[in-house]
Amino acid sequence: MKLVLFLFFFVMGSLNAEVLSLESGWTFQLEGEINAKPVLVGVPLVDQGYQVPIKGKYRLTIFIPSLPESSQAVYMDRIHSADQTFWNGKIIGSTGSFFPLYYPYWHKVRYYEIPISLLKQGENELVVDIECRETQFRCGVFRSVPIFGSQDQIKDKMVFEDVNQILIAALFFGIFLQQAIGYALNRSSKSGLYLAGTAVFFVGWRLPVLNKIHFLMIHPEILVRLLFFCQFIFPVFIMLFVHTLFDRRITKLAVITFFLDTVLAFFQLFSMDPDSRFYLVYIWYVLLAIKVPILIQLLARNYKKSAEAIVVSLGALVATFFGIADVITDVVTGKNGYLTQYGILTFLFAGVFAIALQSARTRRELRNLNESLEMLVTLRTQELHKQYKLLHDDLVMAAGLQSKLIPPMEFKHRSLSVASIFMPMEKIGGDYFDYYIHEDGSISFLLCDVLGHGIAAALIASMLKVNFLEIAPKEKDPAKFLLELNLKMLPVVEKNYITAVVSHFDLENSIMKYSVMGHPSPFSMNVVSNSLATLGGRGPIMGWKKDVFVETFSKELVSGDRFFFYTDGITESQDKNRELYGELRLKEQLALGLHLPLKELNEKIKKDIRKFAFRLSDDVTYFTIDIK
Repeated sequence: MKLVLFLFFFVMGSLNAEVLSLESGWTFQLEGEINAKPVLVGVPLVDQGYQVPIKGKYRLTIFIPSLPESSQAVYMDRIHSADQTFWNGKIIGSTGSFFPLYYPYWHKVRYYEIPISLLKQGENELVVDIECRETQFRCGVFRSVPIFGSQDQIKDKMVFEDVNQILIAALFFGIFLQQAIGYALNRSSKSGLYLAGTAVFFVGWRLPVLNKIHFLMIHPEILVRLLFFCQFIFPVFIMLFVHTLFDRRITKLAVITFFLDTVLAFFQLFSMDPDSRFYLVYIWYVLLAIKVPILIQLLARNYKKSAEAIVVSLGALVATFFGIADVITDVVTGKNGYLTQYGILTFLFAGVFAIALQSARTRRELRNLNESLEMLVTLRTQELHKQYKLLHDDLVMAAGLQSKLIPPMEFKHRSLSVASIFMPMEKIGGDYFDYYIHEDGSISFLLCDVLGHGIAAALIASMLKVNFLEIAPKEKDPAKFLLELNLKMLPVVEKNYITAVVSHFDLENSIMKYSVMGHPSPFSMNVVSNSLATLGGRGPIMGWKKDVFVETFSKELVSGDRFFFYTDGITESQDKNRELYGELRLKEQLALGLHLPLKELNEKIKKDIRKFAFRLSDDVTYFTIDIK
């Protein structure tokens, strides 16, 4: 746990170090007015003296002291408006649509990529053109303060937000499967069925909150209707679960509130304007307030009957507290803190604890069976050892197979020489490299890094091998190669994103072309001029979305050129103090070994990594190319 917390704060510290908070300096110019007025972001426009309908432009000047090496992005969270966003006069993204086809896509995050070609050293202008027509919306940039920085760091922030929601959703979905299957097998209690319904509707309620769900091209109205339907029906199943758990008859007042909740939930499945949906939410708040005393009264009648009832009662009270806090926060500030999910999570833990109490009582009643149980445990332990050995043998075999999938790259081809190193963190890894010699004598190289390591990453790496063998013979252009590879990998990649770099060496015409998707840019050296530089280009991560822009870069080849391609397993290696190996140490090794033969240089870097790193935190892969 300490390690997880340390890594979390370390990553968040790195994020804050490279991301700029755009908190001050904003102005807003209402349409039809000449002058712009200073405004605050993170605060609704309606709370700053503006009245709906609102149409105008946010403006902010951002000073960039030196141009970054990679494309940047701006992240503005969700906005209660339709918007079009511009950087230095060029549109970088829009969400929703303006009048006359006005549609406020308010539940989608505003993440807009800024191509490096639009960045200027010095002052840059960010303009957010917004339109808001709903009286129940807060309007404008108010949920959080926008941030500006590298695409990777901002995407990391979005991934962190998604991971939190996915973990909680996965927990609830697991409970749904457990309870639903249990009820289907024995039908012993309806409480299990209602708990399963609680879990699945909670997942449906939180699903539209995920950032990535909006990149799947699902129509926004479907997500809105799903969100509100599940939100309205979710507390009904909680109340039904508690009633059946204590085997209590449902009161008429509770039945009325359940019926009204259900009717309102089905209304949310139909098309309506956002104002009307929020009016129904206010009615739902009233019904929720009616349920609270019903729940308290129900718990008060049962908390003394058993230890399990006390535990479940406490969990329900905590869930109720968080739910009320969530409603109050939403009504007062409009910024939903998603506190309810933590209350429900506490309720689940209370249920797990109650089951543990029941298990303890059962164990006391079955004390006379201890001897046979110990025998079963011994047999089970032996079986686990057997299974572990089988798994270990399978991993060793898989490692051998993977070594055959990744070709050893120590060869010469015309004026080109290459040598490689592959060090998986575990027995099998998620890094993959390959090459292909074309009929005209030119040669293409591919280097990929699958997010994570182990079996899942290795399986994806094997898919990359299959697709490489299909694409390489017919495609020499690196950008087109990566675009086709992205399309082929998109259906099979979910959580395991991929970074990749493709290079093509035309030895006849002395040209090297390369393209990058989220991967560290290769190093270019020359043993004659003693030069060392990082090649430009970054590109989007592979597997993120279908429509991406990938650029091909070119470099003229001269005698003495040397290129170093690597995965971030090198720079992210850590010593005992959690200090990263970093790019500076890698550059130093490349510079010191500039005149060494390829194999000696690679071994020198390998020994330095082994000496520095306490243990590998990721797969380490790299190869070096010389041009005579």
